[in-house]
Amino acid sequence: MSTGLLFDCDALVAQFLFKKYDWRPFKYDHAIGLLVNGSLQGAVLFHCFNNFNVEMSYYGKATMTVGVVRTLARFAIAVFNPSRITIITSKRNKRYIRGYQKLGFQLEGVQRCFYGHRDCNRNTGVRLVMYRERINTIAKVDKNADATTPRVLPRRHVHGRAEHPIAGQPAE
Repeated sequence: MSTGLLFDCDALVAQFLFKKYDWRPFKYDHAIGLLVNGSLQGAVLFHCFNNFNVEMSYYGKATMTVGVVRTLARFAIAVFNPSRITIITSKRNKRYIRGYQKLGFQLEGVQRCFYGHRDCNRNTGVRLVMYRERINTIAKVDKNADATTPRVLPRRHVHGRAEHPIAGQPAE
């Protein structure tokens, strides 16, 4: 089973996600599809960007691979240039929390009543953050490059044409 990413189809990916989970649509900055064997199976939403922090929500069972994580880190740097990425998961998801910490996310705190009105573990969100130095390490970006330096990402070839790995546009 291989996992791929679908870029530049934000509305389609968000619509898939909102329909799959029966959610009312909400504002997002970018939606990236998670493809399993060519079929849309999940999504990654980047939202609440404030020029320094971007929140990331990952919806895709058994789709997180080293390549996906590295590409998402590169995407975040190229598009948002954040000083930090924040994720929130349920306090009951101990396995996810440990996994995110292994990637380099650090515990920042908890948000009570995040998933519901009752104040209980089920409704408590755990807030994890990854700072820019770790994002650069995962993305394999030069740690000495300053934040305003344009990033040059490796190009790949599709149908004989060089293509930018994030934008999906032909290389210049």
